[in-house]
Amino acid sequence: MPFAELSTGIEVFYRVEGSGDPLLLIMGTAADHSVWAGQVEAYRGDYTVITYDARGTGRSTCPPDPATYSMRVLGDDAAALLDHLGVERAHVSGLSLGSATAQELAVNHPEKVATLQLHCTWGRSDEWFIRMIETNELPVLADDFAQYIRTALLWVASPHFINERPEDVEAFERGFILENPHPPPKQGMLGHFHADKTHDTLDRLGGIRVPTLITSGEVDWQVPTRYGLEVQRRIPGSTMHVFTGPASSHIAFYEMSEEWNRFTLSWLNRHRPLDG
Repeated sequence: MPFAELSTGIEVFYRVEGSGDPLLLIMGTAADHSVWAGQVEAYRGDYTVITYDARGTGRSTCPPDPATYSMRVLGDDAAALLDHLGVERAHVSGLSLGSATAQELAVNHPEKVATLQLHCTWGRSDEWFIRMIETNELPVLADDFAQYIRTALLWVASPHFINERPEDVEAFERGFILENPHPPPKQGMLGHFHADKTHDTLDRLGGIRVPTLITSGEVDWQVPTRYGLEVQRRIPGSTMHVFTGPASSHIAFYEMSEEWNRFTLSWLNRHRPLDG
């Protein structure tokens, strides 16, 4: 099994698939590497795709104190994984918590990042954002993980998905936690929520100097487009794209994966040379 002992003091489960320039994918809150399956399939013909379980998820180490989790720590883990794999520089794409992790990676380890994609992203957790995260946190604190995923889906999925795709909703709810062979542990989930609530890179984003794409969805309730626009204004030369339509949710990468993959891959290919 591909496990890495990182210099940050944890063990991480990871996968490497495909060939070409290295592309690191960083998933969101409480989600393991497997959620990127549709993107790995789309990208691995052109890139060496690296996915992994962040600390507190899947088969990776779960430190017991949620207060020790931060986006800075998660970004350092990502840098340490690239070091372990002997990857000097990679394209980096992060979603939600993964996008905030990617921000810290790009700010603190700029030599490791060739291009940057920040999906469903934000630069500073304000009071509205913190309260939103707390609605997801409460059922986890009560050990009601079935209610957690039901609550989370109201934030991350589109009304179209909830109303028109009941079989997919059921499969998503079952697969994320209830029938997941490696469900996210409670303390890891709480740690991710802590990282979400304390994230703040807004005044440091101006130091990012690589090609950067920021995307949002017009029906993303969890991280509304206003947050992505704020990030885009802070990163010199960055590009903003808003997915539209009934499936353009926080999980647009899943709900409208064909369009999402086509657009992100096209952007990546335009910035493909690692020395460009």
